Amino acid sequence: MADGRVLAVAGAKGGVGKTTTAVNLGVALAEAGETVAIVEMDLAMANIVDFLQFEPERTLHDVLSGTVTTTKALYAVDDRLHVLPAGTELADFNAINVAALAPVVRSLRPAYDWIILDTAAGVSPETIYPLRLSDEVIIVSTPRVASVRDAKKTIELADRVNGTVGGVVLVRAGTGQAPPPERLAGFLETDLLGSVPNDPTVAEAQDRSQPVSTYDPDSPAAEAYQRIADNLILSAPDSGDDGDEQVLGTGGVSDLQNAEKIAESAADADPDNLDGSTRPLEGDELDTGEADDDDGGFEFVKRKGDSQ
Repeated sequence: MADGRVLAVAGAKGGVGKTTTAVNLGVALAEAGETVAIVEMDLAMANIVDFLQFEPERTLHDVLSGTVTTTKALYAVDDRLHVLPAGTELADFNAINVAALAPVVRSLRPAYDWIILDTAAGVSPETIYPLRLSDEVIIVSTPRVASVRDAKKTIELADRVNGTVGGVVLVRAGTGQAPPPERLAGFLETDLLGSVPNDPTVAEAQDRSQPVSTYDPDSPAAEAYQRIADNLILSAPDSGDDGDEQVLGTGGVSDLQNAEKIAESAADADPDNLDGSTRPLEGDELDTGEADDDDGGFEFVKRKGDSQ
């Protein structure tokens, strides 16, 4: 690639597996021959050092405060995978300039095929800003109702800040009474990039500060992350393709070069979103209990007390 592709791994709910996904996708992409930089953007509660075995002396906090260059804060996990960690001390948080995130990301583009932004949970400037800096936002969610609901909110948030949602990765799939990943992606109205099964190997790997893709490459979770990485590589736009056809988009994960035109077309088609097609009605929630029809236990229900 002439210019690295920036992916923001996001999800408003904490503990759904954003860092696990960012790290393992980075490892899988590197193992496929790509060069990757992972930037930890949880500036208040950094923990990527718990997933990888290294002790950083310089961090993203130092870069944002202007005391070191980006290059000096990058750590090589292997030849093709580098990590820019955030600081683990809360005191560092006060010294940062969030606006400096843009030139940091911009400086990494020429050096790597992929730049993965591991975002924080919640809604704050340091969680919203990466959505705007990325080429695509990858939503991470478990199949639990609260997580899926927050994933829906994250998609709406990305839309409001002009971010492009590339799709969703469902982790810990196949647990509880949840609908299958394809149906959950349909509810979220986005592409399913892949699903990662509920695999105890993931926790075993994290206890040893290793990515599951390295700890046990043949585990179901590692193989799932590799499939997702392969799909990302195959769907990446070809920067050398100067075809004459002005295609606005294929509905896949790589509608990047014409993202603004696609957004404008969508806005022209439904400028006020009057039909509610991309946002649930206020007061609606997801219920994974038994449904009365053939929805397979997947439906919207009104909260008690809401008018019918």
